[in-house]
Amino acid sequence: MALTHGELNSIAAKWLKRPLSNNGPGCQVALTEVGGLFGGERADAFGYRWGYDGGSIVVESKVSRSDFLADRAKPHRNGTCPGMGTYRYYICPEGLIDIPDLPHGWGLLWVNKRGHVKLKAGHVCCHKVGGYGPARDMAMFWQHPADLRFELDMMAHSLVRFGDPEEAKEMVRSANREYSRVAAEVNKLREDIKKYRTDAYRLKLYESQYGDLSNA
Repeated sequence: MALTHGELNSIAAKWLKRPLSNNGPGCQVALTEVGGLFGGERADAFGYRWGYDGGSIVVESKVSRSDFLADRAKPHRNGTCPGMGTYRYYICPEGLIDIPDLPHGWGLLWVNKRGHVKLKAGHVCCHKVGGYGPARDMAMFWQHPADLRFELDMMAHSLVRFGDPEEAKEMVRSANREYSRVAAEVNKLREDIKKYRTDAYRLKLYESQYGDLSNA
């Protein structure tokens, strides 16, 4: 069965969070179908990795050649305006797009019929070289001048979509405190049950030697 656009988006988000050791970019954050603010770019999948070798990553899902070719006419693709993503990838069913088809600096992910991702091109390939120095030097080839302000607006907008961030943080903290309280109660009950079983075993052993204590 052919992969849908939504399925590719979900696969892309999972790949964005895949660790470097498993041919992924190791993003701590991955979102699907974000952007579109003020009529601007909308990304099928967006990830961000903070740290020494971090940056933003956009993945565009394509299920047809016509969709891929039409992508070139978008303002944030043809250079009319900057786009999102320090690093950029296309994800598609296996064989739909090939490396010679790629615009400069774009990576490529193939997805087979079982939903497995195969890294064909992109900055993540540089990590196979080994060593931060050579990998970083090679990764520069894949970098784009990202619209950082738009990315920040997009991230803030995505955060607000899920409600008040401070309220959500307090809810999580409250849930963690309640979890810790319940976990402590469960551990105490387990210890009480363990002690009860030990005492019951000792009582049974005593009665087998000296008789029923209830008749004493």
